[in-house]
Parts: sequence; C-alpha cells; structure tokens
Amino acid sequence: MAEKIQSIPEARLLLASLRSVGYNEETAIADIIDNCISAQAHEIKIQFDWEKKRIVILDDGIGMSEKNLIENMRIGSSDPSKIRDEGDLGRFGMGMKTAAFSLGKKLTVITKFGAKVSNASWDLDQIPTIGWNLIIRDENEIAEFSSQIGEQGTIVVIENLDRVIDIDDEKKAKDKFYRIAAKTEKHLALTFHRFIEEDGLVLKLNNNPIKAWNPFVLENGATQELSEESVFSDDGCVKMVIQPYVLPHKTKFASDDEYQAAGGPKGWNYHQGIYVYRNRRLIICGTWFDYIKKEPAYNLARIKIDITSASDEEWKIDIKKSAASLPSDVKELVEREIDLCTETSARVYNSRGNYSKSNVSAPNLDYVWEQRKKNGRYSFHINRKHALLNNIKKQLDDRGKETLSAYLSLVENFAPFMQSGVADSMQRGKAVSEPDKSSLEYQLQIRELTDMIQIFLSQGFEKEEIKSTLLGMANYRHLREDIIRLVEEAQ
Repeated sequence: MAEKIQSIPEARLLLASLRSVGYNEETAIADIIDNCISAQAHEIKIQFDWEKKRIVILDDGIGMSEKNLIENMRIGSSDPSKIRDEGDLGRFGMGMKTAAFSLGKKLTVITKFGAKVSNASWDLDQIPTIGWNLIIRDENEIAEFSSQIGEQGTIVVIENLDRVIDIDDEKKAKDKFYRIAAKTEKHLALTFHRFIEEDGLVLKLNNNPIKAWNPFVLENGATQELSEESVFSDDGCVKMVIQPYVLPHKTKFASDDEYQAAGGPKGWNYHQGIYVYRNRRLIICGTWFDYIKKEPAYNLARIKIDITSASDEEWKIDIKKSAASLPSDVKELVEREIDLCTETSARVYNSRGNYSKSNVSAPNLDYVWEQRKKNGRYSFHINRKHALLNNIKKQLDDRGKETLSAYLSLVENFAPFMQSGVADSMQRGKAVSEPDKSSLEYQLQIRELTDMIQIFLSQGFEKEEIKSTLLGMANYRHLREDIIRLVEEAQ
C-alpha cells in the first residue's frame, strides 16, 4: 500500500504567489466590484483615502450572513466548473481575496444582513504566527464602518497598501496614489459601462459619479451597426453573440473633443478590435486575437462579443477575468466578422468623410440570407436587418409589420434549399433533440408560432391549413406537438 505524507503549503510562500497573480490596481478593484454587482448592489462607492492610507469599497447589496461571510472569506470558496447565474460575475472564489492582497496586506469585510452586522479579516503579517485563522473584530473596532451601512450592504477595507504606496517620498507617493485612482476611474467606466447604462448602476469614486464609456459610440447617428451573428450550444441556448460596429469618420463628430473622447482613454489605435463581455462585464478590450495587426485604417472597427459564464472553460477565462482565448470552433466565424468589419472601417477611414450610411452599406446588398447552427442543425434565415427590408417596414403600421414578418417566415421555411433537404444534408446522421422547454430559445419560438397562428387566422385561413403549413416549416419541425396544441387552442 502506498505511503501518504501530508504536505501543507508554507503560508509565506503561498501568499507571495497569491499576491503575484498579475493584477494591476484597477483590475483588482474591478474584481472586487464584481462581488458587489453579484450581490445586487445599486450603488457602489470607492474611496481612495490617502490620510488613512487605505482603499474602501462600500455597496448597498444584499449583504451576507455571518456563515456566508466566513465561507466567502475562505481562499478558494467556490467551484470554477459550477455553472453560475447570469448575475453572478464570480469565477474561482478567489477574486476578492487575491485582488485585495495584490494591493495590501490587510483585508477586512464588514457586512449587514437583516439586522446583524458581521465582520472578518485577513492580516497577512499575522498568518506566520496565528496560522490560517480569520480575525473577527469587536464592535468598537468596526464601528466607523458599520455605521455607514444602511439597511443592508457590505464594506471592503484594504489597508497596509504596500503594493500601492511603495515610495518613501511622501509627495511622490501621494501623486502616484491619486494617479492610480484616476486610472481606476477610467477602467471602471469601460469595464462596467453596460451596468451603468442598462441597469442604472451608480459607481462613485471619491464621491464623484463615474460616467460610462461605451466603446461603440452609439450616441453618434453615423455609427454603423453591421449584421449580428449568434452561435448556439447543443442544447439550443445562445452561447455567443457577435455584433460588429464601424465608428464614424472624424468629420462626423461635432467637435474635436467629442472625437478624442470616442477614441478612448488610450487612443484610437489601442481601442480598435474585439471587446469580449462575460455576463455583460468586459473581459477583454481591443484585441484582434493575433489574426491581424492593428492598423490606422482599422481604428473605426470595434466588435462586441457576448458570452456567458457557461463558456468560461471554452474561452479559458483567467482568475483576474482580464484574459481569454478564442475557442477553435468559433475562430472561423470571428475571423470572417473581423474581415468584414475592418474592410468597412478602411473604406470609411479613407473616405475623408464623403460617405453616408446608405452608400457604405451598399457592398452588403447581397447579404440576404443568414446561416445559423443550433442543436447540430443548420438553418437559413432572411437577414431581417437588410437596409431595403428596414425601409419597407418604415412604411407599414404595426399590423403590417407583423404580417410581413409572418410571410418572411414562410419564405424562410419553404425556400427550395430548406424543403429539398440541402440543409438536412449538412447535418446528416444527427438526431433532432427534444426541445428544452425552459430555454429562452424555446420560449421565443413558441411566441413566434403563436403570433403567426393569430395572423393567419385574421387573414381568413382555416385551422387545418394553418396546422399543415406550420408542420411543414423546416425550422419548426422539432416542435410538432407544440404546433398541433397551439393551433387547437387558438381562438
């Protein structure tokens, strides 16, 4: 029988490794803010306090019970392979601790859940003597912070900032401290811009609200939104959405200040490229994944890729949530989108402003059909964002748009290549899986079918003909029982 010898990590060396994961100051603070957002915070305040030599992060989230606090303060408190909720931005259960340790040696968390205030601390200087023991402080020691929490919330306090305040000259150290604060503000404005814009999240740094910086410059009417592509997992759920944008020529900005602001905090050349978002939180900013080099003519090309935490392994998301690798199964699709986006960028960049949205999009006039894959099945869909189709929709009322949409679904499903088996031949040998009735994809398809049934009934078609037609639609063949039920239930 093999001998077993216990080998416990040496605390000093392990902590030195944890402190050198590779965070910089702004990515460390962003990682801590992930926890605040996961706790459903509406307002998050970051305080760079030079007088007391500390960084404090306060949120009004749901807080933690004493038991949950102790669990979350444990190094490696969650399983990275666990599928996380859409609102959970965590990954390894290491973020708050390793992020805080990369800034300073002392981490204290004070949290209020219900009427109870709990606290726990790590003090790295004390670990060699007291071991891996959390420190629970008495009420007087945390009174300054517990009084700042309202009905609920959490405060993270990082002290002994040896990695931030590492200059003996006080004036230089103070200048560096506030330069880091300014850099952090810009980083948070980009990393969490979608939460600020879409959810109304309030982020404040030293009591100053942080304004979202959206890299896609959607407020400018000359920004082009190219065709969106979706990639589906085997269970029919959307696992990746690619949305390319081409920003306006310099002449399309109201002022030079507006143009410079659109370029981003690090300039136009740096900010061209792909932006990868995990659960709407930015992971990667401005990369071409080594497919092409950054060129001035591509400065207007920015591509948004949305993934979920279910894709963490596939994308190799790191502990800092600031690096990822492009999966091989989507490489060809992403590179095709890069080609399209950069070619359009080059045309606009070299046009000296003598263009309009309509004539720039002219080369895509033949982009009528989209190919999609889900559950191992290929399907073809009319490009619903085509310029000519959009112009037709503008001339119709709501009822007319619904009728047109239903007709386009008929065209899609009864196109010769869908009915002749061309699409089926692309997945020969693949069984059609049962629909996941809890998935968003299933719910959307049921809604589409329900709407079509109502439109066809309003046009005078009989239920039997409607049922026969829907059962013959290639994209809905896996919903046979649902189609029969929906037609029978329709009024």
